[in-house]
Formats: sequence, structure tokens, C-alpha cells
Amino acid sequence: MRSSSEVGAPALVRLRGVAVAAVVGVVFAMTAASAASAAPVGTIPPGASATSGTVVAWGDNAFGQTAVPAGLADVVAIAAGRFHSLALRSDGTVTAWGNNSVGQTVVPAGLADVVAIAAGGYHSLALRSDGTVTAWGYDIWGQTAVPAGLADVVAIAAGGDHSLALHSDGTVTAWGDNSVGQTVVPAGLADVVAIAAGLDHSLALHSDGTVTAWGSNGSGQTAVPAGLADVVAIAASYLHSLALHSDGTVTAWGSNVSGQTAVPAGLADVVAIAAGDHSLALHSDGTVTAWGSNFFGQSAVPAGLANVVAITAGYVLSMAIVGVASVDEVAPVPSAAQAPAANAAGWNNTDVTVSWNWSDGDGSGIDPAACQATTTSVGEGAQILSGSCTDRAGNTGTATHPVKIDKTAPTLRPTLKGGLIWYGSKVTVKANATDRGGSGIASSSCQPVNTSTPGPRTLTCTATDRAGNTTTVTVDYVVGLTVTKLSPPAKTKTKAGSAVPVTFTLSGSGGKPIPATLAQQLSTTCAVKVTLRGNTATCATYNPTKRTFTATVKIPKNLTPRSVIPISITAIAGTTTIASATTSVTIARETHRTEHPEQSHR
Repeated sequence: MRSSSEVGAPALVRLRGVAVAAVVGVVFAMTAASAASAAPVGTIPPGASATSGTVVAWGDNAFGQTAVPAGLADVVAIAAGRFHSLALRSDGTVTAWGNNSVGQTVVPAGLADVVAIAAGGYHSLALRSDGTVTAWGYDIWGQTAVPAGLADVVAIAAGGDHSLALHSDGTVTAWGDNSVGQTVVPAGLADVVAIAAGLDHSLALHSDGTVTAWGSNGSGQTAVPAGLADVVAIAASYLHSLALHSDGTVTAWGSNVSGQTAVPAGLADVVAIAAGDHSLALHSDGTVTAWGSNFFGQSAVPAGLANVVAITAGYVLSMAIVGVASVDEVAPVPSAAQAPAANAAGWNNTDVTVSWNWSDGDGSGIDPAACQATTTSVGEGAQILSGSCTDRAGNTGTATHPVKIDKTAPTLRPTLKGGLIWYGSKVTVKANATDRGGSGIASSSCQPVNTSTPGPRTLTCTATDRAGNTTTVTVDYVVGLTVTKLSPPAKTKTKAGSAVPVTFTLSGSGGKPIPATLAQQLSTTCAVKVTLRGNTATCATYNPTKRTFTATVKIPKNLTPRSVIPISITAIAGTTTIASATTSVTIARETHRTEHPEQSHR
């Protein structure tokens, strides 16, 4: 008889608040693997631990294969062949016992850094952390002749006289006996996450939960049941195959000579499977169920067997890793890192992302797929950002982090609306800032209004809210002058053709005449002009003694009596009018002296 063992991916379950590894090592092609992982079958996965890591074995002991070496501890994976057994310890070394007729228990000297093991009929395999494979034992069919260049291996399986390797890219390599096509990997086989090898057949579990089988089908062991789906682990044995579904139930097909495919009614809560010429199931509560051949007691589960974290089955033997499983009933604990950080007032003016750094101090470990990495704010205002994380024991931790977001800049409505402000006046402008984003106004101000020089000016007002949003507005205004003491007054009568002197004073706030230096500057630059309607403007000159401006305008001779002629006074700063006024003259009627008739004869 030939037998095999397979390494696939474990499933982690919660056992009464205890994190345990649902891992299976198999002989005669047992494989159990999670579709979400490629960790070795029979291995306690990260986050679960068996603190004692001891092995219990039962069934045939003709070659000492169930005589577990004294003191064997810290075991993290097991595998069983036809008549020999293997154990992988936490330090990456391998122990072997049982039949050594062809060197199958002679572990190569210096073998280290092992992460998975598999036991075939009469040969053994070890997968190292660098993705390479070592093989020893019987090699008549080339089953230990590892293909040159084999690399990137993440799982291994050993059949009766053939071997399988699963690569990180989801493809499979096979070598050894091919008498019934067991090493002819189907063309296009891909997306494989677990493998199993039986006596003369092979199985592959795909990431979509379906199964492919090839090799011998003499007992229907490769006739995958129609519609088989939602599979998370597989096992292949002497003449039958097993599949574990995501709901914890088991499907079996192939030979049923010893009842090995007669799944017990009501079998549930299964987290791992194994197969020899019998079948094993590990339950989430750490107990084991067996069915099928029991000629050597291989299906007689020892009374009181509990706290099992991994199982494997050889041809006529069974093994289990037993440990005091680490209790993890504490939820993951987060630390939060906010980006960007809030300002001194506790506000942000952009969206905020909180990164959650989860830690699990009770040992089961963080499951990255079940832990929220970041949370980002949406909108404005005070918000509570939340995250959650579930550890591998099923404890869920939650976290909250308050943030305050104000992305809206303040609104400014200065009290100065623009227009004319008198020279020398005192004007105070309020910013009138309001904040619609919720953080409130931190500061607001307007520049002082400068009325010391006439002309156009720009006032700048700024407001900043507590989130750091800033608004700036500008208001244009003109510092102007008034024209006072204007002479002649409006509609003063004057003769056509006469010269009319126009006199006035330029004043600022309160009617106070402007300083002589400013007045002289305006006079010198001809910035102050007097214009008679229709005529050329005349520059006004400044008299510092009288503090007045004067310009003489010539009244045309051809004006109609009683005509009102406007006179305008303007002061300019650049292109901006800073003062203006108007007066007028009325053209008087021409008077002629009439002589008495008698006087003409004198």
C-alpha cells in the first residue's frame, strides 16, 4: 500500500474565546486548506498557538509510527505516511519516527528553516522559508527528485509515489510516479490555493471555492461531485477524497468500502479534515470525529481528547497536535494618527484622514483583511471618525476619533462701502466678519483709513477663522476736498467781454483750509482748474497769504443778455477728481445813455 500527506492552508477558528488553528496534515493524500491562505496544512497559523505543542497518535504501531518520541514538544505541524510520521517544531526543525526501510525517517543533516512538511507512502518532503523543497526516502519513481530550479513554493503535498508543489502564482508542479496520470497537471490550471495528493490521484482547490482532480479514478476518487462549491479545504487519501465547505460541513466521494465516505449525519462546525483509509474532522471546539476503517483503531478517537489544534491521517493511523490553546478574549486596541494634524485651536480646513494602528496583546494576532486601515472625513463640522478591527480569535475592537472640519472661508462686509472721504477726517472701519463653516472668527481687521493725502486709495480688510481659512477684501475710496468761499456767487451779473476773477478756498474736513504746502503743490502742477463753459480751462494759482485760489476767466463778447454761463472748478489727483464745484455769471443787458433833445441845441 502507498500513502500520502499534504500541506495546505489552515483555517483559524474561535474556540470558546480561544484562538486555534484549523490545520490538517494528511497521509494517503489528506489536505485541508483555506481558500484565503497558502499556509501549510498541519501548521498552527500565526496568531494561534498551542503552548505545549504535544502530539497524540493512535492506530497501527507496527513500525512505531504512533510511538511519539518522548519529550517531543513545541510542535506546529504534523504529517503521516504509510508507516512513518513527521513533526515540525517551532524552531523550524523536523523530527521523524516509524518505518525507515528506505530512509524516509532519516532527516537530512542540517535541515532547518522548515515551514511545512508532507509524508508520502515511503518518502518525505520539507518546504523551507525560502520557497525551496527538500525530499528524502524512497525514490524509485523519482518522487524525491525535486525538479531543478523549483522555487517560490508555498505549499507541498506527498502522494503514494508522487509529489506536488504549489507556487505563489497559483500554479502547480508535479513529479514522481505518473502511471495513471497523477503528475499530469491539467493544462491551464491556475488560481490554486491548496493541493492534496492521494495514493494515485491529485486535487487542487481554486480561489473561487471549486475543486479540480486528476489521476486514478478507479473508485471515483477524482469524480468531483457536480456543483461542489464554497470549498475551503481539501483532503485526498488512498481511494477517496474530502472537501470542507465554508459552512463547516463536509462532502466525501470515492471508495466507501470501509465507510470512509459515509459522512456522519449532523457533522458540523468542522474546521479541518484529514483522510487515510478513514476520515477525520476537527471541530471548532477542539474535538475530533472519525469514521471509516477502524481495523487498527485508527478511527477510535482517544477518550477525552480535547484542545486539538491540528490533525493528520496516515494510511492506518491518526495524529493530533494538542495544546493549551492561548486564550484571546481581548479586542484589538487602536492608536490613531491624524493627517493633517489639527491646528492649535483643534480645527482643520481640509478633509482629514485617520490611520488606525491596531495591536493585539492577547496573542491571536491582527487579521489585516478584517481591520480598517483608514477613515476619511466627509463634509464640515464636528465629526466622529470610527474604525474597527477583528483579531484572529474573533474579538472585534472599535475606535473613534473626533475631528472638526471648517473648509469655508469667512465672509467680510466692511462698514466702508467706498466713495468720497473728506481730507483730514477720522474714519474707523469695521470688518464685519462672519464665519459660516462653524469654527468661528479668530481675527479680523481693516487697515487704517489714510486721509492725509487727497486722491484715490484702497482699503484692505482681512479675516481668519479658527480653522485657518482666510478671506481678504478691498474697498476703493477717494480722499477729497471741498470748495469753499467761492466767488463770484452764482448768477452774478457781468458784462459780455469782461474778465471775471474766480476766487475760492480748498478745504478738508470741517471746512478747514488745506495746508499751504499741499495747496502750493496743487497750484504748481495745475491740478486745480477753472473752466468757463465752452472755453479752455484756466489753471488756478494759490495765494498763500489769503489761502485762496484764483483764476480769471474771459467772458465772450457775443453772449446774449440774461444768458447764464456756468463756471466749473475742479481739482484732480492723477486722473481722479478730488474736488468740484460750480458757479455762474449772468450776462447783463447793455445800457446806453440818452440825451435830452434840448441839450442837443446848446
